[in-house]
Order: sequence, then C-alpha cells, then structure tokens
Amino acid sequence: MDTDVRRAVVIGAGVAGLAAARVLADSFEAVTVIERDTLPSAFAPRAGAPQGHHVHGLLALGAEVFEGYFPGLRAELEQAGAPVWDWGERLCAVLPKGTPPPTPMGMPIQTFSRPLLEHVLRQRVTALEPVTLRDGLTVTGLRTAAPGKVTGVRVKDGDAEDEIAADLVVDASGRSSHLTQWLAALGLPSPRTTTVDAQIGYASRTYTYPEGAAQPSWMGVLQPLRAPDFRKGCYAIQIENNALHVTLHGAGGTQLPHTDDDFLAYATTLRSPVADTIASLTPTSAVRRYARTVNRKIAYHRLSRWPDGLIALGDAVCTFNPAYGQGMTVAALEVRLLEQMLGNRRGRTPLDGRVFQKRLARVTASSWLMATTPDRAWGKSGSAWPVQAGNWFMNRLIDTVPHDPQLYTAFSSVFHMIAGPQALAAPRLLSRVLIGPRPGASRSAIMS
Repeated sequence: MDTDVRRAVVIGAGVAGLAAARVLADSFEAVTVIERDTLPSAFAPRAGAPQGHHVHGLLALGAEVFEGYFPGLRAELEQAGAPVWDWGERLCAVLPKGTPPPTPMGMPIQTFSRPLLEHVLRQRVTALEPVTLRDGLTVTGLRTAAPGKVTGVRVKDGDAEDEIAADLVVDASGRSSHLTQWLAALGLPSPRTTTVDAQIGYASRTYTYPEGAAQPSWMGVLQPLRAPDFRKGCYAIQIENNALHVTLHGAGGTQLPHTDDDFLAYATTLRSPVADTIASLTPTSAVRRYARTVNRKIAYHRLSRWPDGLIALGDAVCTFNPAYGQGMTVAALEVRLLEQMLGNRRGRTPLDGRVFQKRLARVTASSWLMATTPDRAWGKSGSAWPVQAGNWFMNRLIDTVPHDPQLYTAFSSVFHMIAGPQALAAPRLLSRVLIGPRPGASRSAIMS
C-alpha cells in the first residue's frame, strides 16, 4: 500500500467533521478525529457548539445524503423519538401575505435537536474500525515537513504538547477555525474573507407537552424575517422526547427576550400560533440567546499556493446565517465532493487539496447567494441593483406562494435543495411570480 495515504486527521467532531470521518474511513487505514470539547456520553449540547441550543433543520437533500452514508439513520433517529412528517402538510408557514394551506408534497422531513443528531453520528462513526475519536484535545497548529507540505497537527492536552502525524489533515473545526493563522505561519498570503451580517439574533428554549395533552395540527411553524418591515419571526419544531423547540428571531435592533415572561411576551407579538401553544406548556430549558449569525466566506480557493496534505470544509470555510437551515446540508454536499475526489484518484495518489478547495467553492456558491441576498437587504447603506432585483423577485415569490399550491411545492423543492433555482424559471411558474398575488385573494387561515 502507498504509504502517502494511510492516515488522516479530522479537526472537529461536529456534523461536518463526523461526516468527513465517515467518508475518509473508506480510503484511509486510520482516521483520528480531534475534538476540543470533552464530549458528553449521552446527547447534550456541548460548549463548542453554542448554536446547539437553538432550532436546527436538516433539509431534504441533506437527509438523503446522510442516509446514504449512514444507512438506517432516519429509522434510528425515529426510534429515539425524532418525528417524520410531510413538509407541505404539517408546516405552518406564516408569510407576509398569508399562510399556505396544507399541501401534500411527498417531502418527508425529520426534526430533532442537534445534540441528538451529533450523538447518533458519533456512535456510528466511532464504531468504524479505522476511526479513533480523541476529545478534550486542542489543535495548536499544523505539523509540516516543508512550507508546502502538511504532515499532521500539533496538539495540546492540558499542559502536555504532542504531534499527530497524518497524510491528510481536514479542518472541520467550524467558525472558530484558526486555519488562516496557521497558513500565515507557513508563509502563505491571507485569503480574502467576505462577510454579510444582518445582525439577526435568536432566543430559544424547549417545552414538553403534558401527558395526554392534545398537540397542534402542525409539526413546525415558520415565520421568516424580511427587511425592512418584518423584524420579528420564529421557527418552532416538534422534536424527540415529546418536546417543542422554539427559536424566536429578531433583526434591525429588535430586543430579544431574556426571561421566561419576556419569552412568552415576545411570542405574543408574532402572527404565528406559537404563543398560544407554549402558554400551557412546561419549559424544560432556560432562555438561550445567540447572535453569531454572520455569513462568512474565506476564499481559500483563490490562493495561488496551497500546501499538500490539507483541506478545509464546513463552517471553517463558509458559514451561513443559520436562519436558512442550509449549514448541515451544505456540509453533507462538501463531504460528498470529498468522497467523489477520493474515489476518482488514480491508484492511491494523494488528494489534490487545491483542486478540492476550488470545487468546494462551487458547491457553496448557490447557498451563499440564497443566504446573503436577503441578508444584504438589512444593510443601512443600501444594496447594489442585482441584490435589489434578487430580493424583489424573492419577495414577490413568497407573497404569491400562499395562494398557489404548485408554486409552493416548487419553492419548497428549491428551499430543500432537491431542485435547483432553475425550477422556478419554468414559464408557467415564472409568470405567476411576475404577476404576483391575485387581487382580492384571501389570506389563508393559520393552522391551529
């Protein structure tokens, strides 16, 4: 066996890192996953993922990709209590111009907490023979044989320092990645970083239903934000353990709740049915706030030099405002790219990291545009005309959706990434968007 491709190291045991380890286990003799946090034995939020306290969504395409890598994952999550439901039938989407009526789409969605998903993925990945997970260990830098070749990582465990050799290092350490500094230490130029910050904040908590209590007809509630007028919103989903997970959104300087009373009071200002539901439920968590919602893209793909033996993926490269629910699905697509490139190598030649970063940039491009176009509208300085045109079209589309089931289905397919944006360019759908909501069309009733 070629000794150049025997060992891999993955930095980060989040969703992206675990999925990467799963794919690497098919091509490497040994895969070491390094996690800074001390991981819980059961599923629980971890310090390194504060967003784990907030509502997460796995889009339909992401669920398909993960099921391919972890056969039976959906059934295992369902056995743990994570419900499966049809997006069109059971989502209560409270949009500016109305709420679409229940519309069967044959689009199964599964809802769960992020800690449950990470726990199940950790169990699956660590059961793989090549994989070793080392938690409570901090990566402090890259191990190199020369400026152009990475040969592992330097780590720190308490006061003790060590090195772990690897033929491929994968940075999946998320928003807290130190890769730009590590590359600078190797003499590489700083990559361009682009940020789009809508300054959106979240406040979340979970509730449980009393024994035998009637539950609402919906499984999820979505009331999106929209600049400049709709500054409050929410996303609520039913998850494992008969629980309701509620995240309240605020933009444009909106003050988010801190206390129990504030949380309910904020919910009552929304048009969604969330307040009526949680008023009679028992809270099972404190109110948790979160404000790291900036979209950030690091242009590693534009560096003229890239060291051998290194790649980066997930939030370490491109992060999205979590309100759009794209992060885990995009990570799945990036890992699928990794699998494809590993499979397309000649023999067991090393992975070309520079080519991987270029192709990864294409994987993230459409999701970046979908997230940043509406977020740029919150800027005080105004947006360029392409952004204004994109937002006009998107707003027109969303305003028409409540009154057009076919358009609602097409839009949902694009939102869940099982169809590309071109699906909305079909002439019969495009004309409906351009015409807009029919004059006098009644506002759809909100699901109770």
